[in-house]
Amino acid sequence: MAQRTASTWPVADLTACGLLAPGTDLAGLPTARVVGAIAATKNGHCFLDWQLFQFALSMHSRVRASSTNVVATQKSILDLEAQTTLELQMSLESTEYAARVLLLDALDARDRLPRVYATMRLGLIDRDRFHRIAHETRLVVDEAIMAKIDALIAAEILGAQHGYTCISVTKTGAMARRHVAEQDPDAVRREREGAKDGRSLGHQNLEAGMAQLFLTATAEDVRLARQMLDAVIAGRCPDDPRTKTQARSDAAIALLQRKPFTCECDSDGCTAQISDVELDARAARIVVHVLCDATTLEGGDKCGYLDGHGPISAEHVREIAARGDAVIHQHRLDDLLEPNPASASGAQERPDEAALHRRAPRSETPDERRGDDPRPDTENGGEPAAVIAKTALPSDPYRPNLLTDLISRFLWGTCSIPGCERAAFACDLDHVAEYDNVRPELGGPTCVCNLLPKCRYHHLVKTNLEGFVDDLWIDSDGRYHSSVTTPLGQTVEVLASNQWLLPRLADLRCTHQLAGWHATGIATGTVEDGPQRARTRTAAKHARRRAERKANRERRLAEQPEPIPEPEPVSEEFDYDEPPF
Repeated sequence: MAQRTASTWPVADLTACGLLAPGTDLAGLPTARVVGAIAATKNGHCFLDWQLFQFALSMHSRVRASSTNVVATQKSILDLEAQTTLELQMSLESTEYAARVLLLDALDARDRLPRVYATMRLGLIDRDRFHRIAHETRLVVDEAIMAKIDALIAAEILGAQHGYTCISVTKTGAMARRHVAEQDPDAVRREREGAKDGRSLGHQNLEAGMAQLFLTATAEDVRLARQMLDAVIAGRCPDDPRTKTQARSDAAIALLQRKPFTCECDSDGCTAQISDVELDARAARIVVHVLCDATTLEGGDKCGYLDGHGPISAEHVREIAARGDAVIHQHRLDDLLEPNPASASGAQERPDEAALHRRAPRSETPDERRGDDPRPDTENGGEPAAVIAKTALPSDPYRPNLLTDLISRFLWGTCSIPGCERAAFACDLDHVAEYDNVRPELGGPTCVCNLLPKCRYHHLVKTNLEGFVDDLWIDSDGRYHSSVTTPLGQTVEVLASNQWLLPRLADLRCTHQLAGWHATGIATGTVEDGPQRARTRTAAKHARRRAERKANRERRLAEQPEPIPEPEPVSEEFDYDEPPF
């Protein structure tokens, strides 16, 4: 019987890889060294994932070599994959499912995604991100198309990482889904047809008398349902003790059972706004945003983007557009432009609006048409003839106009803080460099070069956490970048993940960019200035436990049986020398 040996990892010297020597006192290290060790650990994790795939493929080859009849074996339930899975399961001391997923991912790495697989070795993606890419590309069957998608995804990973950007697992999946939708619409169509047939409603029993209800529907319908629940619970008064998650659960049950949703504050001065009239007013403002190229609605195959979900196929876009409740607005980037005074044409008489907004001749087929107008001409000196300048409301320079708002949200897709997946249209639109209400010309402009979507929490972090800095800039290729620097000095950069939606934006420059302006945001308040909790996390935890203990005591007292009454005292006196009978 093989004996388990102690791991040598705790005593291994991995300092050459950027890790710390065994026994290093972390408290005495500078923050930069700890940050570097964390990054090195992440890179090592990616490399070990790459190595694990190598070992899984080697095990598969060994099982194949030991098989006397591969063709016959492949018809058996105990085929090569099943046999390799068993070997991996024993080696990893894992479940059969985990071992099978590892093997299938390794086979995809070898046969379908070799270039993406190579980025694992470089420390750019880990196994979770690779698995997401493999999952999103699973229905592509054409080898030539698959090779092209593999190259495109790998190039985007390499390009993004060379820009030191952060790509979350969700954004990695969205990137892969977009390339599949653009390169193989038929695969997306097959997947969507099967997925729509999978609409379902089910439940699962949980412990302590609870159960879970789960619904599978189209992304847009689920998004609408979620926003409807948020509209319902928005009417609670501030004293309602339920969390948002608890309130959404109660609201869903109330709507399904056609019962009123009530506030649970038990206060005589309740300010809840939960009447049907108030709810209808909030529900009327529910919108699910979808952005697509104009050619998509005309039959083209360029995919679109559904806020809160990610890239969707062209066919899915057209299905949403055909809904009875859909409202379609057409926008043009030229609506943001005005002649550039620094160019030769701008120095002359202002051209008429029709000339500025004129479209190029249209092609015969939707796929050959450009979704936007031609790029603006540049003068011999390199100055563009037109620049982005009309970005704010004329009546309120602090507020972006509709097109600027849409671009700033769709460009990033989610909260711009790395790792936050809050949908852009559920975020605040933040001026990176603070807007100066007294002298606007001295503050940050209301422009795509200074606006980032931030969820309410991260907006508060940016405003009140001293030492937190965020930046937004546009490189020489017209790509939009943002970065955050934490109070401990960590800096993470992010590329705008959805600039593919607005390809022409890379060719346009705003007046602030041409003037060399750079957006930098620094906290203007302190933690003490920001929103305060009614009590600390620890105090809240203790209070909740005290309340639970009190409720338990009251329940135990209520459930106790009636006490047995004491016997009445005997009033007669007995002579115990003689029996009383």
